[in-house]
Amino acid sequence: MIVSTLLVFLFVGCVRADDWDDFTNNLATDLVWFILIYPGRAPLITLFGERITQQFLSESISALDNVIFALSPLGVLTAVVSVIRICGSSSLRAFVGRAQEGPAEAESELLPCVSESTAELFNDGGVARVFGRPKIVEVVSWEELDEKTGEKSTRIGTMKEALEEGAWSCRGKTFPSALPELDIPNLSLNKGIKRRGQGWFYCAAVLGGLLQSGTIMYAVLTVFVFPEHFKKDDKAVASYAFPFYLIGTTMLFIGMFFCAFITERSSKEYYLRPEKPSKIYWVQPGNQDVGDQVFNAFLAVKEDTDEYIKSVRDRRFDRKYLEIYSTLGSTLLGFILQFVGLRGLHASVILAQLGSTFLMAIIRTCLRTERMAPGENKMKDERDLTSHKQQELDCFAFHLEDLHSFDLVPLPDQSANTSSASISSQVETPSAKQIVQTRVQLARLTSDSNQSLNVDWDDMPIRQVARKLAQAIESTMDLLSDWGVELGINFSFELGFECAKSSSPDKTESAGSYSIGLVRCGDVLRWKVNVNELEAVLGLWVWSVHKSNSHLHNSTFCRLVGLDEAEASLEETYLYFHKWIFRQTEARFVEPGLIDDTNRLFISEPKDDATDKTVLTMRTPSPLENLAAQDIFLQFFKQAVVNLKELGGDTDVLPGIQGSFYGSNTRINDFIAGFEDSGLGTREDALLCIVPVLRKQDLLPDLAADSPMIKTRIQDLVKQGKWQHAFSLIRWICGRSEGPELERSIYELGYLCREAMLSNNSAVRTQGSEQICRLLKSDIRDDFLQTCKFSLPSSWTGSQYWSDWWNAFRVQLGWVAWHILKDDGGMISARNDLKSLGVQEALHNVTHTAFGTEDLETATRVFRSWLTTQFDREGGIPSIEDGDEKCFEWGLQNNHYALLYFLLLTWIEMSTQFPALIPIAYVLAAKNRSYWAMDILARYNTNIETLDATDNPVLIQFIILDDLEGARMLLEYGADVNGGDRIRGSRPLIAAIELGHVDIMELFLQHGASPHTLDNRGLSAMWWASRSGDTRVVDMLLRHGARINAIEYDQSPLMFATSEENLNMVSFLVERGADLDARNSKGHTAVMTAAQGSKFKILELLVQKGADIHLRDNAGLTALDLARNEEANFSYSIRYPHAPGSMDSNSARHWHSRSLQTIAILEASWQSSMTSTT
Repeated sequence: MIVSTLLVFLFVGCVRADDWDDFTNNLATDLVWFILIYPGRAPLITLFGERITQQFLSESISALDNVIFALSPLGVLTAVVSVIRICGSSSLRAFVGRAQEGPAEAESELLPCVSESTAELFNDGGVARVFGRPKIVEVVSWEELDEKTGEKSTRIGTMKEALEEGAWSCRGKTFPSALPELDIPNLSLNKGIKRRGQGWFYCAAVLGGLLQSGTIMYAVLTVFVFPEHFKKDDKAVASYAFPFYLIGTTMLFIGMFFCAFITERSSKEYYLRPEKPSKIYWVQPGNQDVGDQVFNAFLAVKEDTDEYIKSVRDRRFDRKYLEIYSTLGSTLLGFILQFVGLRGLHASVILAQLGSTFLMAIIRTCLRTERMAPGENKMKDERDLTSHKQQELDCFAFHLEDLHSFDLVPLPDQSANTSSASISSQVETPSAKQIVQTRVQLARLTSDSNQSLNVDWDDMPIRQVARKLAQAIESTMDLLSDWGVELGINFSFELGFECAKSSSPDKTESAGSYSIGLVRCGDVLRWKVNVNELEAVLGLWVWSVHKSNSHLHNSTFCRLVGLDEAEASLEETYLYFHKWIFRQTEARFVEPGLIDDTNRLFISEPKDDATDKTVLTMRTPSPLENLAAQDIFLQFFKQAVVNLKELGGDTDVLPGIQGSFYGSNTRINDFIAGFEDSGLGTREDALLCIVPVLRKQDLLPDLAADSPMIKTRIQDLVKQGKWQHAFSLIRWICGRSEGPELERSIYELGYLCREAMLSNNSAVRTQGSEQICRLLKSDIRDDFLQTCKFSLPSSWTGSQYWSDWWNAFRVQLGWVAWHILKDDGGMISARNDLKSLGVQEALHNVTHTAFGTEDLETATRVFRSWLTTQFDREGGIPSIEDGDEKCFEWGLQNNHYALLYFLLLTWIEMSTQFPALIPIAYVLAAKNRSYWAMDILARYNTNIETLDATDNPVLIQFIILDDLEGARMLLEYGADVNGGDRIRGSRPLIAAIELGHVDIMELFLQHGASPHTLDNRGLSAMWWASRSGDTRVVDMLLRHGARINAIEYDQSPLMFATSEENLNMVSFLVERGADLDARNSKGHTAVMTAAQGSKFKILELLVQKGADIHLRDNAGLTALDLARNEEANFSYSIRYPHAPGSMDSNSARHWHSRSLQTIAILEASWQSSMTSTT
């Protein structure tokens, strides 16, 4: 720069003195003209070069680009201002009017790089540079080869991940994987501009050099070779003109080169190359507002790529003021000198310079004219569809995997012992799993957990719904864990689906499955699910639905009531909908067949022009993506509750709208709360997902009129005198129930009518009579179904079983009502009403099998006595007699279940004052093998351990009767096999042993009876078994853990069997390992017991089995000593038969003989042991 300045003054010093006037005039005129007409801009030849210059600078990435830019340059002041904007100090920026400009604006206009504040997006015409961090993701796809199998697979990830995996490499020593800008795409350099080959750039540089040097040579010719032909104003060219022109052109070239160089080196380029076959994709979501522009969805791909250029901001020239000022001075001074020199030269030289400038501008432009083709957007045809729900990632996944459709399908029902792995092994489609895994990767790359400079895409509706779904799933799992359900630390559920390739859209692959896992983590062990996996399945499915049904985004939807179309067509479904689900939105019927083969549980709301409507649906305000998420939640819920044994919680009926009710359960409400809190849907949406699954798994709580909380509510209403409310509540339950719940509820309604008719209040009696007449007139279920606002399916016809059951109930209820009103003079009109409805005094269609006339009369009399009389609970009840048993048996044989139900409820109510009624009820139920009656007693929480009149539990009676099946039945319903704490007599197990009922004893042991149980005298079951002499009993006790050497009553089982001289039992006990030398409190062993009692056969067995005959008791006597004492006693009786204490001579001789044999065995054994010792 300094040398150039000296040359200027040297040439200026060489001009003639008489030329100074022309020089100064030209200079002053030109400067004034320039300042006045073009303030702040280049002279005429640079007037139109600003945009072209900025474009070339923003795309320059090499020194060759800088040389081309400096030859015959255009936009001198633009280049100068660009350097100031990029690297200048605040003072310099203020000088050019850019004091308040941020770095992002300069970078976006002048540099090819991306940074924290600048990025690039696709627009319809190419690539636009924008401020900030817009939504766009760059995805690299590369092939992986399995060295073992030789199979190829495709992996996707960011460029950073591709570098780390070795799929791509960087040219040069610097490795850019740590750059935060690596995940921000460089679109212009890699897709927006199709860069020409390097040869074109060398040719452009050579041509530029020839043009610039040719212009200078032409000026030389005009000044020095043919001056007479190139005069200016008929005078020779001024002496300063050519030197200024030459020096100015040189300085301008140097200055412009360094302007371009500084600008180009303010960004750093990395050249990346693929090591494996790769493709690069760019996915841009639609409807992005960036500044004042709206960018649409875009999907671009770079195939068969051999290079990727990553350009990032480089601040190497920040604060390099010497280089910057030198460059600016050279550029400006060169521009002025060239301008002044050109004004002094012949006009043709100016035209030559102008031509050279324009030609180079054209050449520079041609190097960048080949841009991205208009059809590069692979998402162009689906732009509107993707932008509706921002499903660009799902569209890209379909494109990447060449997919045509993706639909969720139900998997086989999973039992508690069926693992998820077994389901996965049954159905597995690699391509289906690949598409899900690909979409999971895309979700990861665009989520806020991905640590990069990219903006997350969390405002996508699909992602938001997926997070709501994850919250609903996690809260459900937390509830199940809090309830004690064994789920382990890891849990997974399977989602089944089908997919079809675009190459063969009509050919659906076999069903595949994808396992979504949950894990318990954190200090409180809360469940967490991978949201990306849920988003993947949900997004792919919703996209497939939208793609095949583009009209659905404006549709209103209905959800099926049930788990499939078949269930939604059943009458039972209609009933449980109105019992558990209905809150405000009424269900409606639609025509069958609207649920296509995709197995979705929601449909677009159909028109009302169909006639054959049999499928029950409910309209829902939820959008498509929420409904799809609810289907996924339903599939999860089906598998999560498999290990739930029972739901539990409190079940009740709560008041609803318009005087109606709805079923409620506290644990179902907990499920619903988690569902609603997540925002996945409404309360009714939650019920539509939860209730059908619980019903399918037989977990839906029992809700009948005899349910505990319902019964309490009815009793409270009766106490308050609100009989009509109580009737309405039970009728509501009856109308919406089925099966046993319906039958029990109707029985409860009939029993409440009976109680009303037995009331002392005439108004209440009238209400009870009216309710009975209403029941006798019409089927209670038909009354409810007729309230439906829509036409019910014609296929819903009552079964023959129900018709027979209802008629039998009417007859029995009418019979009870007739006998209650028979002697009531104030209810004559009510009796007439009953008569008009066909009620008769006698029960008809009665089977008299095994019942004589007398027994029949007894049975009906007992029924009337119990059911048609209002007992004084403080007084007494009918005497307990055989008639109760006959009554019960006769009722069962003739299917008079209503009468029996009323009878059992009467006994249950009276049992608070007369507890003995409960054992009677259990005895009758078990004797008659009536599980139906046992169920009623169990549902009312009666105590099966209530003691009877003999202070024994019911189980004892069946031991006495040797009724094995009756005992088994009682145990199934909770009878204590050990007798409980209140028992005063013998324990059940000991009673069975005493009575010799081995089968019943075995039953008790199988049901957990303690083999160590003691009777009221402290004797164990083992003692009683030994006493019984039955080795089967002892063996059974030993197999269940009884102690074989327990000392009771100062005897072990072996001693007791020895004293009883039970050789078989002794042999059995010895074989089972009884201790031969066990001692009692006197120090006696079994051998001593045998010796003292002259049980020589048992003694011989014990000695053979190794019993120690040398042991001494507490008195110091051995077994031989005890045997000799016995022999002496017997000898004394023989010698002195009439002495006090002597036995008769015959007995004495018999036992004396036995004692001698005993002594002989002991002496022989003693001698043998001594010999062996010697």
